[in-house]
Amino acid sequence: MSLAAAAPSGPAHAAGAAALEHVSVPRTPATCSAEGLCLEVTVGPADPADFGACATTTSVTATVGDPVSWCYTLTNQSNQTLAWHSLSDSLHGTVFAQQAETLGPGQSLRHVLVERAAAAAAGPLQASWSASAEQARYDVDDTQPMNYVDASGEPALPMTGGFASGRSQAVQLPFAFDFFGVTTDRLCVGKNGAIEVGSSVCAVPGSMLFPSPYLNAVIAPVWMSFDSSRGSLHTKTLGEPGQRRFVIEWKDLALTFPAMEGYTFEVVIEEATGAVVFQYLSTGSGDGSWGNAGDGAVSGLQQSPSSGQMYSQFAPTLTPGKAVRWTPAVQPRHSVATTADYDIGAPRLLLPIPAMTAFAGIGISIQQPLVIGNTGNRTLDWTAGEYPAAGSALRRLAPLPAAADGRADAGRATVQRTSPLPSRPAQTLGDWTLPAYAMHLIPGTGVSFVDFDLRNPVNRRTIMTDTGQGPGLDNISGGDFVGDDFAVQYQLDTLMDRLYRVDTLTGARTLIGWPTAANTVANERWSGAAWDPATDTFFAVTTANLGNQGCYWSGLYTIDLDTAQAHFVGPVDTGGNECLIDIAFDQSGALYALDIRTDALFTIDKATAQATRIGGLGVDANFAQSIKFDRASGILYWLGYAQGVGFVATLDPLTAQPAVVGPTPDSQEMSVLAIATAGTDCSTPQDVPWLSLQTSAGSFAPGAPVGVYPVTFDATHLAAGEYHATICVFSNDPTYRAKPAAIPVTFTVQAPDAIFADAFETR
Repeated sequence: MSLAAAAPSGPAHAAGAAALEHVSVPRTPATCSAEGLCLEVTVGPADPADFGACATTTSVTATVGDPVSWCYTLTNQSNQTLAWHSLSDSLHGTVFAQQAETLGPGQSLRHVLVERAAAAAAGPLQASWSASAEQARYDVDDTQPMNYVDASGEPALPMTGGFASGRSQAVQLPFAFDFFGVTTDRLCVGKNGAIEVGSSVCAVPGSMLFPSPYLNAVIAPVWMSFDSSRGSLHTKTLGEPGQRRFVIEWKDLALTFPAMEGYTFEVVIEEATGAVVFQYLSTGSGDGSWGNAGDGAVSGLQQSPSSGQMYSQFAPTLTPGKAVRWTPAVQPRHSVATTADYDIGAPRLLLPIPAMTAFAGIGISIQQPLVIGNTGNRTLDWTAGEYPAAGSALRRLAPLPAAADGRADAGRATVQRTSPLPSRPAQTLGDWTLPAYAMHLIPGTGVSFVDFDLRNPVNRRTIMTDTGQGPGLDNISGGDFVGDDFAVQYQLDTLMDRLYRVDTLTGARTLIGWPTAANTVANERWSGAAWDPATDTFFAVTTANLGNQGCYWSGLYTIDLDTAQAHFVGPVDTGGNECLIDIAFDQSGALYALDIRTDALFTIDKATAQATRIGGLGVDANFAQSIKFDRASGILYWLGYAQGVGFVATLDPLTAQPAVVGPTPDSQEMSVLAIATAGTDCSTPQDVPWLSLQTSAGSFAPGAPVGVYPVTFDATHLAAGEYHATICVFSNDPTYRAKPAAIPVTFTVQAPDAIFADAFETR
């Protein structure tokens, strides 16, 4: 079953609708309402082999980072058929709202929410499920006189977000209101005459469609193209708490096409009634020409990308002096509430001595203490050790003849999508040699987001499979981990021009924003992305296709991971046509790119986008490909596809010589590679023979006293000088799950005459 993670508050930009599954319930849940709705909430550790499994207990004790499964089961004991459902709770806020699913008398529905326990917290979870026979809607009245509020005396909104062609601004209301069953106090106000409701991402695009597939909930008084440099927006609050009205006014706007001034209008939201009022002071030049009175605009309320109530579309009906009042329709609604208990805790690694410095004479061995403790409320397990580098024998990839500059296709090979592939049983990533994540193209199914063992690619787990409904996984063209956080991957959607934050446990996606490319050439699309550990910067590349010429151009960008704003570094210059399908950074920050136009590996100057050819791949690489470095070992890996066969290989960064590791699962295409290993400055014990830990592992219960462990500094075989190393402490502290805590070590070895001089001659 598909999974949908809830947003902290308000609706999220979800990859798909929340999954509601009809189930058979052997007994009636204990909590039922007077109307006959019965709700049971169970919670427990998630089963990695079946995220759709329902927990059987009503309480859970877990540690931050653990996968937790919440299971909500609704049974209809009333005599009515219910079709529209909303669920919220005190931990997640709105889980889903106005979800369509028919539930007859005696039937039961279930929703399973799987998530990583995000923060230490405890208490009862209060859950509420409401359902109705009809969809939430608004009654519309355009017969009442306008009572226009001039808000232009208030400061103008800065309008710094969104797109260059249509700026947006996040606004928080002084009160919350209900919009199609979702309670929120967040608005994203667009210069283009529309407001997105409840979004944590603020960018309102233009739209010729209603409902718009690009946004969730929308208030649209006059949704059309306005000149971004003309006019201003203002907000104003009227009334006392409980009776307040919030006004958003668009003042003196002008159309871009046709060029026309004279648009001033507003939206008023009423706290007491939940009503939304459109008021039009002026709507154009008034001469009756096209563009006047909303001729070319969309006006209405949108509940979701597939549902809304339209008032006007491309018709001159938004006349000056008109008021359109939208009042929530009174509908019979059944609801029920219940509770479940949760206790989420975490161990906290304490290292009161953050660095170690020691002095000794040649031939002398001394000891200093390593102090470790636990300040958390869960047992801390720790080891102090070195970070191993993966190693394995590789076999050569047989070279194939390839044209020097042939047609290249940057997309995926054509497949027919049918039913989803069943997920294989999960295997603990810690048991895998080299854990990695990718998109896996499966004939007859589509694209799946998977994790797998890069050194043994047949070990694989399907996290999420594209259902083929709307923008899906087949549009994801690039991505990477940032830092050493392997719970979240950042991914680019090339078709919808979106940047997502993706939970690697469930595949749930959160929209960050729209990283618009510079469009220096036509048909420019995102093709690959990588994080630079040297500068902590997210880079991406684009490709452009031109008819029979195929992919012929690439550009280099940086992308702000907080705002999704893209900065154009420049066109990649390889000395000819290019088609960069993916990029990768080594631990020092050197940028590499895979070009499937010339079937070669390049380095790129990340400041200028100038490319330097390293060497040819020896095969005709085409369609989906990906490269990334294992930052722990410094090995460059390649998910390749040539002559209809997918494979995993390594690439020599100095020569581009490939060596095959093995076929991809089912020998199919894979792309968007991200490797879950951390870069580290930890040394192996053989590298620092003068440093040894007497104790290298242990556990601390909550409240236990700190442990003191001797660390030996041995200058027996050292010459005079200063030596450096790092002690790495690995633990189950969520802060350090992705990487060890590093304790820098400095050991100064002094010659005997230096010690004598320090002790006597300086007196």
